Amino acid sequence: MYRILFCLLFLPLALRAEGSLGLWHLGTNSDTKISNLTPKDYNTHFYFGFTEEYHYYQIQFDEDASRYLHFENGMISELDMTLFQNDRPVSLIQTGLLRKKHPDVLFTGGFVLPAKEKGIYQFKIHSDDAHRINFQVRNESNILQYTKSISLWQGFHLGLCILVCLISATQFVLLRERVYLLLTFATLTILFTNTLRSGILYEYGVSNFEWFYRYVPGLISLTPFGLVIFLREFLHTKEKYPNADKYFVSYAIFMLVSIFIVFVDLQIYFRFIYSNSLILTTVTFGYAILSMIKKQENANVLFYAFLVRQVSTSLLVLTNLGLLPSYPFLSSANEIGAALQMTIFTIAISKFQIQTRMRKEESVTKENAELETMVIERTKEIQTQKEELEKALLQISHTESKLVFSEKMSELGKLIAGVAHEINNPLSAIKASIETLIESKTNEIKHLGSKENIYSSLTPSEIKTMKQILSFQSDFGLVASYTERKDKKADLKKIFKDNGLEYEDAILERFLDVGITNLYEEEIQLLKSGQEKLSNLILEEKNFRLHLSIIQIAVDRSSKTILALKNFSRVTKAEERRIFTLLENIETVITIYQYRMRGKVSLKKTFITDATLIGWPEDLIRVWTNLILNGLEAMNQSGNLMITTERKGSLVEIKVIDNGPGISLEIQNKIFDPFFTTKNHGEGTGMGLGITKSIVEKHKGNIFVESEPGRTCFSVRLPVIEFIDPNEPWVDET
Repeated sequence: MYRILFCLLFLPLALRAEGSLGLWHLGTNSDTKISNLTPKDYNTHFYFGFTEEYHYYQIQFDEDASRYLHFENGMISELDMTLFQNDRPVSLIQTGLLRKKHPDVLFTGGFVLPAKEKGIYQFKIHSDDAHRINFQVRNESNILQYTKSISLWQGFHLGLCILVCLISATQFVLLRERVYLLLTFATLTILFTNTLRSGILYEYGVSNFEWFYRYVPGLISLTPFGLVIFLREFLHTKEKYPNADKYFVSYAIFMLVSIFIVFVDLQIYFRFIYSNSLILTTVTFGYAILSMIKKQENANVLFYAFLVRQVSTSLLVLTNLGLLPSYPFLSSANEIGAALQMTIFTIAISKFQIQTRMRKEESVTKENAELETMVIERTKEIQTQKEELEKALLQISHTESKLVFSEKMSELGKLIAGVAHEINNPLSAIKASIETLIESKTNEIKHLGSKENIYSSLTPSEIKTMKQILSFQSDFGLVASYTERKDKKADLKKIFKDNGLEYEDAILERFLDVGITNLYEEEIQLLKSGQEKLSNLILEEKNFRLHLSIIQIAVDRSSKTILALKNFSRVTKAEERRIFTLLENIETVITIYQYRMRGKVSLKKTFITDATLIGWPEDLIRVWTNLILNGLEAMNQSGNLMITTERKGSLVEIKVIDNGPGISLEIQNKIFDPFFTTKNHGEGTGMGLGITKSIVEKHKGNIFVESEPGRTCFSVRLPVIEFIDPNEPWVDET
């Protein structure tokens, strides 16, 4: 390592100098006479630091067709070359970074101007950067050789930086470690800064943009910014040195803000950035030496990385000061040192990552061996526990099934009295109607032949009117109330009286019983023609049809109750999923329990939509039963009960709402827990809402409760099926 450092330090001193002709420095006055100057004003190298004034230089040549003047400084802002012959200016070439590229001026590590004619060449130079003049007189072969050398070193620098970026970026993509991303960013900033300062951008693209080198140099601040945020991650200052980390963050923010100095004055910015670079390299190199002394982690990496950067920066400074000759290698020393520094960091990080992964693999291998032994032991324990749990779960399942069956049978027992009453009412109506019909048929037999005589005496138009009266669908429910019946009777009596028909109140009552409350003109004329006999015939026929309708309604009602009871009490060994409709499922429960809703319970059904479901309809009947009975019990069999259905996207929402006292917030969080009940001991198992929730979830649905004093709402949401392919087998997902 020491041999390499020795070569880097003394190799530039062994290089042979090129050219010997120099320039006369006229100072800041173009009229200065050479006779007034001293030998120290004649040189090939001048350095004045920063200056805002224009400086003038002069040299005299004889004619030479292959002569070129080379200013080896790529950061000259303005460069004017005036040719004087016989003390008169004959030509002027203006170039520089802040001007458009002149067609006669080449750019290769600096500005190359043709000087083939005889005469005095005077130069007017201004630079916002450090005022450094490296002047050489070259011919075409010298320029070609210099171009090859500078291109070699610049290519080495660019290739190395690009290689580091590719490696670090690839590592970030593969490993997702933040340090690689920051290393890539830091290398890119160094690549940009050194490319900008070398003049390559001016040579290959931005020479026609005069604003570029006035404002874009502000991005040089990204180089220390990128280096600091990389070191912050590399050294883990946030975790290990939290106090120092605050200074890192503050410095990084300060460097970002410093970019805007270029909008104030470009020369001030360059002064700032050079001072900052000197301080940063000195501090970091000092910290690297301190880390070596304390033998801290990463000390060797930091020392060699910043040593290379310090040496390269020192070579550039010594060259600028004229202590070292100007050569392509020395001109590119800073760029090469920066690239080597980032290369060292890349290699070090990769090495650390490999070592870390190897340690992790060894640790994982050891832990795997220990875990394997533990797994074998735990597997035996788990197998034993699994068998015990399976037995316990089977026992719980049997117990739950027995509880559910017991609760269902208990509820069926309670239903017997109500259902018997529900069936007894229509049976009583059927019995009374049949007795009436038998009596009517008995009277008809006694007066056999009289009906035929009445029909035979009617004209075709009267028979048509007769058919109209008999076929009229009577709505006997309209005269059910006493007040309405009284009004209808008075209206009918007035109609008969106005048309000269007199009937006793008993006959009028019979008209109302069969639903005749109004008569048209042709019907009145028919009654006038037949009077009493025809009226009795009409009333008997209407009465006969009326009681047949009563029997039909009673039978339908009994059939509906029996069907609902059958669905409700259905118990099979193996219930299968099947398709059914929601409203039919709900109406079954409502029909069964309608006897408990009479009197002081007002039931309101708002079925906005029906829905087709797939699942276990018998289980869902238990859901509606639990929710409706809970609502009735909460209202103490007196209040308003509302049941609604509404479609919401692919779901149907069913709500059961009562106006009972409500459920407290503390209890709301427990009501769906198994065996939780607020009833007295022996009055409930606490399985109702727990089973309800499990049934709803079994159907891929959800159940919610909202309650406040005077209103409790249970909402059930179930998925709706739109289409079922009969050829596609059903797959149970549970």
